Amino acid sequence: MDSEKITRVNLFVESQQNLSQRDIALRADIDPTNFSKMINGKQTITDKTLKKLAANFPVSLKWLLTGEGEMLNEGVESRPAEETRGLEQNMEYEDYRMVPLINIDSVGGIHSDNSILVSEQYVIKMMPFTEAREGDVAILHSGNSMAPMIPAGSALLIREVPDWQEYFGYGNIFVIWLKDGRRITKEVRRYDPDPKKYVWCISYNPDVADEELPRSMIRGVWKVIKYIADFGW
Repeated sequence: MDSEKITRVNLFVESQQNLSQRDIALRADIDPTNFSKMINGKQTITDKTLKKLAANFPVSLKWLLTGEGEMLNEGVESRPAEETRGLEQNMEYEDYRMVPLINIDSVGGIHSDNSILVSEQYVIKMMPFTEAREGDVAILHSGNSMAPMIPAGSALLIREVPDWQEYFGYGNIFVIWLKDGRRITKEVRRYDPDPKKYVWCISYNPDVADEELPRSMIRGVWKVIKYIADFGW
């Protein structure tokens, strides 16, 4: 029943102590207003919404749908594989695109060096992603500044933001290519003291401080569309 699904989603939201309801919606690419209506019983909570939660958090899709098993997955992909194979046959199947996973990394820390040099780039393999578009690529994530949400070893589906100087899209996660050649992964928010010259870079690791980043240091920006954590290598 829908009410039981709502109860389970609320239990999951409560388990994410370091994230607000809005944060969870944004990470899962769900409209925060609609998500609020769903978990308050004012709007139908769809299987597509549950799939998005399971794809972006270590929560069991089987548990969200049926209440069976444990709520949280441990040591498996953010997008469950074995447990969802049979369930997805009964759900509306989302389109997916095969995207090249490139041997290049983006590091969580602003002051950290990347683990992979630009000269070491090559296509490792093709990976399936829902909501991918032509031109999107996947890269690796290193470092612990974005953990536990995005642990080291995650694969990031990224899309270039060509007009980031005019519109950044605050509140989303981005891979930022700096002019010194480094690539960093951060949630970007408005830097109120001087938004024309700086952006505010948010770390998910509570032990890592948030910092302002001068716009003058930025060479390019890619939005993180999805990520898959601990993808089994």
